[in-house]
Amino acid sequence: MSHSWINHHAWFSRRHVLLASGPAFGKALPQRRRAPIEQSTESAMTRLQQLLAQSPRGRFGIDTLQLMIGAPWVRYTVLPWQDNLKRDADWQGYARVLLGQQYGVGTETWRVQVAEGVYGRPRLAAAMDQGLYQTLVDMAKNQKLRLTQCEPLLTAAINRHHKSLKGKEFALLLIEAEHTTCVFWRSGWRASVTLPFALNPRPDGEALAALVRDASMLVSDFMPRQVYVVSSDIQLSGLSAEGMTLHTLGGVHPRFAWPADWREAAEPVLAGPA
Repeated sequence: MSHSWINHHAWFSRRHVLLASGPAFGKALPQRRRAPIEQSTESAMTRLQQLLAQSPRGRFGIDTLQLMIGAPWVRYTVLPWQDNLKRDADWQGYARVLLGQQYGVGTETWRVQVAEGVYGRPRLAAAMDQGLYQTLVDMAKNQKLRLTQCEPLLTAAINRHHKSLKGKEFALLLIEAEHTTCVFWRSGWRASVTLPFALNPRPDGEALAALVRDASMLVSDFMPRQVYVVSSDIQLSGLSAEGMTLHTLGGVHPRFAWPADWREAAEPVLAGPA
């Protein structure tokens, strides 16, 4: 059955690009496919275009594309409050300085986003390569898709679950296939760190608690007793740890809920010699 309008949701992880495509209205299940990628913009773009070519399209040519960018394509930092920063450009410049210090690299080619926040509180910043972002914009245009969102995965997780994040102090643990990002909250975001993570589909709560403790020591922050866990890569159930309460919130997006029946994309058929 042909639908009038298809929403495409893509997720860039370290080794895969995943695409969930389904009608904008109704309860029809989306078509979900993934394709392996190398750690290069060219590989990621090629695979995403391949997935889109194998996905349904709407009749009216108004299909949309929403992107979530995971580690290591995106990096995060927390910006302590500064009274003298009035404009968005000032906060972005400040973020570039702290990102450069935290990761030890130049940030001239990064696209920086600073999340809105309450006056007087620290703000969360994310950065990705500007060349990758522009390539995504151009690709969406060439595919005749409206790029409605290009969001860092951590930001997507926070925005989806913000009503469940309660307490004066806690940590949020975002688990991906090969990375985990831990951010700490005490009357505002305080610190963030991304660490390598050996994926176990059914992780042990004590192992996750140890990961949070390592993250806390790395950023010299407090040891949280409340930890919120978000992931679309592992099964979030039955997690417990001594001295720490693990609250499982679910996946990063409804179309990337775990467990997902991801079909491997078919290899493109290459034309033979004439």
